[in-house]
Order: sequence, then structure tokens, then C-alpha cells
Amino acid sequence: MRKQALPAAVCLDGFPRDPDFPQLETASDPRLMLQVFRRHLKAVSGKAYRIEECIPFRFRCRQSTSRCVLQYTLRVVDPSSGRRWDQWVTGLVYAAAGEAERLWRELRAADPPSEIPEQWLAFEPVGFIPDLQMLVQVFPYDRKLGNLRLVLGGALRQLEPLLLAGLEPGRWRAEQRTIEPMRYRTELGAALRYTLRARDRLTGKDETRRCYLKVYRNERGAQTFHLLRALTDKAGAGESPYRVVRPIVYVPELRTLALEEAQGTALQQMLLHGGDWRAALRAVARAVAAFNQADVPLTEHHCLADQLADVNRAASLVQWACPELRAQVEALTVAIEAGLTDVPPAPIHRDLKTDHIFLSDDRVCFIDFDNVAMGDPVRDPAHLYAYIVTRVGLDTLSLAQARAAAAIFAKEYFARVPPSWRERFRLHCAGALIEVAGGMFRRQERRWPERVAEAVQEAQNALSGGFM
Repeated sequence: MRKQALPAAVCLDGFPRDPDFPQLETASDPRLMLQVFRRHLKAVSGKAYRIEECIPFRFRCRQSTSRCVLQYTLRVVDPSSGRRWDQWVTGLVYAAAGEAERLWRELRAADPPSEIPEQWLAFEPVGFIPDLQMLVQVFPYDRKLGNLRLVLGGALRQLEPLLLAGLEPGRWRAEQRTIEPMRYRTELGAALRYTLRARDRLTGKDETRRCYLKVYRNERGAQTFHLLRALTDKAGAGESPYRVVRPIVYVPELRTLALEEAQGTALQQMLLHGGDWRAALRAVARAVAAFNQADVPLTEHHCLADQLADVNRAASLVQWACPELRAQVEALTVAIEAGLTDVPPAPIHRDLKTDHIFLSDDRVCFIDFDNVAMGDPVRDPAHLYAYIVTRVGLDTLSLAQARAAAAIFAKEYFARVPPSWRERFRLHCAGALIEVAGGMFRRQERRWPERVAEAVQEAQNALSGGFM
């Protein structure tokens, strides 16, 4: 079933103006929001911090048509010490009048500062901006992700013996622990880098161990842990041409998954740094083809209806953000719906992009398995192709280089899978490119209106078959 299109918006000065959310005109302007946050964010303990820059980095607009979730990075400096840091802040605006203020009063009554570890408490965790009717949450406070504050406060000490496994037992003492936030999606989850420095009591030698922590809102992490453990065991038995990042432990009371650091270099970095990356792309293609044809213990299915819902959701967002593209996007979605049919399901990663694939020599390792399911396998190569050809995270590549890289990957992939898979690649590419275009707007990428239009053009090229 087609998702109902979002109401038409007027796109002026690069950002859509929506009559249900008039504050978006201000909330989308980094210069205006810099002044807003300077006026309204309150430092704790009498400190006087200086906010130097405001950068929007993820917008979920008209979520469920009732609210918008707007994430910003603030560049902050403490004049007294010279310390500088990036502070994540989320603004939530609601279509229902008075909802933001009601939630603010409710959350404030619970004394949120008492829940934040002292080292992470720079500003009052919850605020309200009357002029914008905006509820503000300052990281790591998140009303739906309370476990995040506990993890940042050091609740994962049971992880230390696991990280030090392999060293002489009883001789090593933890000296320093560092947690660095790497990625955050308000109310959904966070990724943290955990570094442990230990010292040998006898020799004084230092060792550093590092892992990554994924903090979840729900129990998805438990499913990912069991899947990764099964795939790791299979790879250890020498049955797999690809590797997955090894899980260390899942802590259910904190809904947190600890993972080893992926070995090697991300495909994204290999493409950015130049050189001859053809061999790397072919190795990745072989690994993706092997995964799509592997015997993977999966119970979750992502059927054709689910895929079309994803495409239509992204299409509605693109049409709302860029009304001038409405007709082109509508024609693309109609063609995709008419052309795709149900096929026998196979394992799909569902989030293949260049920073989720690591290479060490010719060994390929996949990360981020939270969305893995059984579905149409051609979705995976189509999504990776779309990310490469639109240069997501690959700004230094020329369009010609990106197209050449994507074509090398696709040619090797389709030499390793049944010939019938290639027949529906153009349809999947068109859908994937619409989804990537929606992601460009959500991430507020630099020059996003122009880049969204380019992605839609690439989708039209894909649909016509003139893209390889």
C-alpha cells in the first residue's frame, strides 16, 4: 500500500516551509539557531561556556506527521580552561499546540540533572524555547534512552576482564578508561568507542584495548549479538569468504552490545585516498555475493511490501523537501512498484555502505548487522552502488570516478550470482537512489538540495538502463 504523501511544502531559500511547523524556517537556519542556543542553553555550576558554531546534522521531519526531531552539533569552548568539544543537542517540535511545553514541565519535574554523570553535564539537560515551541534535550540526556546515561557513567565495568582476556591473568590493572560518542540518533540509539589502558604490575608495560558499544532503545542488540556469534563461529570454521565484526558481550539490563574493533581499512577511506582500488571493489563484490547466497540463520523477513514502503517513505520526504522534484519522483516510484515482483528470499544486509565494509588485504569484514533480514538479495548491491555513485561520504571523488567505481563493483558482483538477478538491478537501483536522496536531506548534507536533485537524476538514469 502506498504511504500517503506528505503535505506540499513551499521550498524557499533551500528549506521547505511547512504551515504545520512554521518554526522550521528558524530551526533549519544554523546562524539563527546559534543565537537561539546562546540565549537559551543554561550552563551548570555557574560556568560560562561559549558556543561558537551550530551545525545541523540530522533532521527527522514530520515524523509520524506529528513532530520533527532536529539534531545539531554545537562547537563549544570553555574560556577558563580552553577546552573545546562538540556538544550534541536535539530540538523537538510538535504539531499539537502546547505539547512541547507540557513535556518540558513533565521532564523537568523529574530532576534530569541528577541523572547525568558529572563529566558529561555541561548544560541543563532539558530546556524549552518558547518562541519556537521547542523541547530541547542536551546529550546524553534522552527521555527514551535512559540506559545511555548509565553506560556513559561507567556501568559497564564487567567489560574490562573480557577486554584484557589473553593477557597474563592477575598482572594487569586498568589505568584509564575513555568513552567517546561516535554516533547518536535521538530516542533510537548511540554508538560509543570504549578505550581501556592497562598496565602490567610486574613490568610496567602498557597495553591498550579498544571496542565499540552500541546502546539500544529496545532488545534489538540481543538479536544482533546472537546472529554475529553464529556468523563468527561459522567464519572460524573456515566456511565463509567474508568476516563479520566479533561480538564480545550483550548486557541486557543496559541494552548494550560490545563489539570488537573491525580490522583493516574502511572501503570509504580506500576510495577517498586514491590509488588503485579496483581490487578492493572486486573483493567486496565477491564478499557481498557470497553473503547474499549464504546459509544464514535468519527469521526476520523484509518482503516486497516492506521494501516498497521504504521507497515510498523516502519519496514522500524528497517530494516534501524538494517540491520541484515531485513529478520526477512520483514517476520513479510508480515504475518501481509496477516493475518489482516477489522473489525467493535470501540474506540481505540492508545497510551496505562504504563505511560499513572493511578490508585487510583481500579479507572483507562487514559491520552493522542490526537490519539483516531475508529479502530480495539485489537490494544489497543496489544500495552500495547508490551510495558510491552519489558520493555519500566520498566528496573528493569526481562523478566519473564514482561511476567507474560503482560499475567495477557491479560487474564483479553479477559475475558471481544467478543471471536473473541482474534483470531487476535497475529497478532496485532507482529505489535505492530515492532512499539515498531522502537520507541526504535527513543528514542535512552540505548543498543537499543540489545533491538530492543529482540523486534523483541518477535514479532516472538507472531506470532507463543507461547507468552501466
